[in-house]
Amino acid sequence: MNVHEFYTADPRRQESEEISFGEGWTDHTDPSSTYRLSWVAVTGEIYSVREPHPGGGLLAAVFDHYNVHQADVGEMKVEILAVADLASVEQALAGWREQLGEHDSLRWARERLSPIRQAAEPARGLDAPNV
Repeated sequence: MNVHEFYTADPRRQESEEISFGEGWTDHTDPSSTYRLSWVAVTGEIYSVREPHPGGGLLAAVFDHYNVHQADVGEMKVEILAVADLASVEQALAGWREQLGEHDSLRWARERLSPIRQAAEPARGLDAPNV
């Protein structure tokens, strides 16, 4: 789903406080994009948003920093990585600042969040990642 669909699917998300876990996460399968991670207080969802950049590669971080490119909403794909309380997310992502921007750092975040995602699946009915 795209970012617009994500927020309209559950109106509580639109008014909720969000905690940022950084911008500039990378995925080796998508070198022309970076990702940002946020946790939604009211739903407990930690999600990533794909932010494509023209030119991609090493320039993606520069585009992020200066907000040079506004991606089409349809390109800004959301993936719900897990559903958990903030303390559990913070524990799972301990050390995230050191990982941010590293090659394939989003994989690191997915792996760290996987145990709490798996624990939430039976209780919440979470489906496969929304890519």
